[in-house]
Amino acid sequence: MRSTVQFRPSLCLTVVLLAVGCTSAPPAVSPTPTIAPTAPPTIAPTAAPTSAPTVTPAPTSAPTATPAPTATPPPTPEPTPQATSGPPIAIEDGVVTIDAAALAPLFYSPADPSASDPLYLFHTHPAGDGFFLSVEAYTKFGRDWSGELGTFPIDCTQAGTGICVHFDPDGPGPQGDLGADFAVTGEVTFTRLDNDGYDITLTNVHFSDGTTIPGPLQLTSG
Repeated sequence: MRSTVQFRPSLCLTVVLLAVGCTSAPPAVSPTPTIAPTAPPTIAPTAAPTSAPTVTPAPTSAPTATPAPTATPPPTPEPTPQATSGPPIAIEDGVVTIDAAALAPLFYSPADPSASDPLYLFHTHPAGDGFFLSVEAYTKFGRDWSGELGTFPIDCTQAGTGICVHFDPDGPGPQGDLGADFAVTGEVTFTRLDNDGYDITLTNVHFSDGTTIPGPLQLTSG
């Protein structure tokens, strides 16, 4: 069975137009503009805070101290001339004065207990002192003294103290020992008598020729 198709002009035109419209090139589309990637903004690096440099102050010289005025020392006094000590012995009209401070250290021998008659012996040195003075104190010869401290008579006899004094005014010179006759009198005080030292004092010593040592004459080892 054959179909008869009838075209209507208006429809054909419409179809043609539609066909044309369907087959025509698609309308030009403006290309999407390429957007260049935006570079991130460059941030200037923040400089580390710089502390202000320490300024070293120029060395300040210490102020020059004004020296204190120097006091003018008083003038040095002239040394007082010391009196020149004379000889340790002086004799005038038979009276003998002896300066013990001017003597050389006396010879001293303490009593020896092992001796048959222990003796304390003191004497000057003629070569230096210019005279000889000797005290011989026996502890067994005389009955009245045996070595005690105190004041005793000078009596160089067995019946007395056994304490003898010898005196030679010119030492080894022509004048002899004034106490050689053992007739000397006077007093002696023993304040110290030991192995390390002595302290004795002679008073009113008289010799048979009239020579005297009035004293007091202290002889000590210090």
